[in-house]
Amino acid sequence: MTHSAHRIASIDIGTNSILLTVVQLDGGAITTLSERSRITRLGEGLNATGKLSDEPVRRSLEALREYLAECQHYDVQEILAVGTEVLRKAGNAETFLQACAQMGLSVEVISGEREAQLSYLSVVKDPVFAERSACLTMLDVGGGSVEISRGCEGTLQTSRSYPIGAVRLTEAHLKADPPAPDEVDRLREAVQQHLQTETSLGDGEYLVGVGGTFVNLGCLHLRLPHHDPERVHGDTLRLGEMRSLADMLCALPLSERRNLPGIEPDRAPVLHAGALIASTAMECLKANEIAVSMRGLRWGLIYEYADAHRD
Repeated sequence: MTHSAHRIASIDIGTNSILLTVVQLDGGAITTLSERSRITRLGEGLNATGKLSDEPVRRSLEALREYLAECQHYDVQEILAVGTEVLRKAGNAETFLQACAQMGLSVEVISGEREAQLSYLSVVKDPVFAERSACLTMLDVGGGSVEISRGCEGTLQTSRSYPIGAVRLTEAHLKADPPAPDEVDRLREAVQQHLQTETSLGDGEYLVGVGGTFVNLGCLHLRLPHHDPERVHGDTLRLGEMRSLADMLCALPLSERRNLPGIEPDRAPVLHAGALIASTAMECLKANEIAVSMRGLRWGLIYEYADAHRD
């Protein structure tokens, strides 16, 4: 490493997955060294009990231990770790945060609004999307919540967080396997109800979908033989294609969804809900198409840090 180069890691602890990105910053250049994703379902059962359960906590701490080893391997100087809806909501989040601190990881639990802002930043600062339109709208379908941020010329104008994530709505509505038509209708109604105040996309407003739901749907859409986030980054899905994917996923039992090529098998339990949320949100926004971003809020943290620490 040159003297000015600096290595940082960004960790996003979500309701469904935990993500790690390790980069090297050198002047204005950002080089990706590692991208990791583990589906640990930290928020499993949280709706029913209001608390984090032992097994999801164990899985999540194990993933974080692996990530810390990865950071050590890359000689990372600083780790930016944040927790989202799952740690905002759980009554015993403090115990989990203490366990993280004991292994040397300091985690900041951020607000829904800050989460939405960081995810927006990950889209606006990404050359792939910045070149497509001056006005960008970011839709992030997470496990516990959905964020929508809108802005033009890189300036954020509105940003909102809604408690309608894929894990949360699967547990609340999709009881049968595969789900019954009335369960699907109830889930869609829940999304419509929450998003009724969102206005339609304006002329030239470009919609970007952030997070694992969109990456997996993008892989399915392209019929990729293996899960390949890099391959779908920047790819576009039309509303009709999104509806077809949702219909197809809702028609299959979990055992068959798990075996679909291109997806992360551990995401199969909530991917049908994610597709329903995504297609319904597109309808609410009157969006004909959506682009896929594999980056999300951990990249927002990296861009923010890079801007603040320019030489």
